[in-house]
Amino acid sequence: MVNTKTAIPNTSGVKKVAIKKRLVFYREQADSQFWDSIWESQETERLYQEAMAGALGYFEDIFPRYLPKQGQIVEAGCGLGQLVIALRQRGYAVEGVDYAKETITELKKRFPEIPFRIGDVTDFDVADGYYTGYISIGVVEHALYGPDAFLREAYRVLKPGGVALISVPYFNSIRRLKALFGQYPSRPGDLPFYQYAFTKSEFSGILSKSGFEVIDAQQYGGFKGITDELSFLQRVFTWPQGWRLRKWLMNSVALGKLNGHMIMFVAVKNP
Repeated sequence: MVNTKTAIPNTSGVKKVAIKKRLVFYREQADSQFWDSIWESQETERLYQEAMAGALGYFEDIFPRYLPKQGQIVEAGCGLGQLVIALRQRGYAVEGVDYAKETITELKKRFPEIPFRIGDVTDFDVADGYYTGYISIGVVEHALYGPDAFLREAYRVLKPGGVALISVPYFNSIRRLKALFGQYPSRPGDLPFYQYAFTKSEFSGILSKSGFEVIDAQQYGGFKGITDELSFLQRVFTWPQGWRLRKWLMNSVALGKLNGHMIMFVAVKNP
């Protein structure tokens, strides 16, 4: 499975605070220098081998089902670019945009034939209705003021009838239960804001207010969604038969659907 950069983001060293309908993560400010340092630390050889083979990992079903085959598509916040590469291998006209300058510079050197460019995904330098498809994997949750600026621009650059696939961290059932019983601290301490996790209903409402019609929503990253919140499982996995539980959790479709670390929304810009 492709280890997409935001499919299962590393949240070690994070402090979480439950505030109303959201779970708020505090860690480091997620600016362009932060992401450059994250991507620089990643092992990429296998990642790009799988991408060149067209592997889509968590999105193997949802992307081919909803992404338009005709017209231009953008991944807004493409990170290491593996999804752009994989989709182009499958015949989609996709470009990648990110504000992590060093990462994009390296991508352009390594894959000069693929359109990667530096840019601000809240202010694209393209005309209204330029894209037929818009992909955003774990990007819009990193703004303290909320995702509205990202979504306004996504709506602007999509053609009428265009499709947006946008994923955010999910305030899943385990997280909501922990919040109900006061298992998260009430204050973040000295750490800066990092990201939000949303319930399905809240983010669906945000997309609707931005002009989109939500037609599907699917959780993914269930193993991380469970083990991040139930830390004792890491010790259980070291037991003589602990690998069996680990394997079962990794392959449990039902648990993944209830407790995904992330949730992908499919939304349409109505004509």
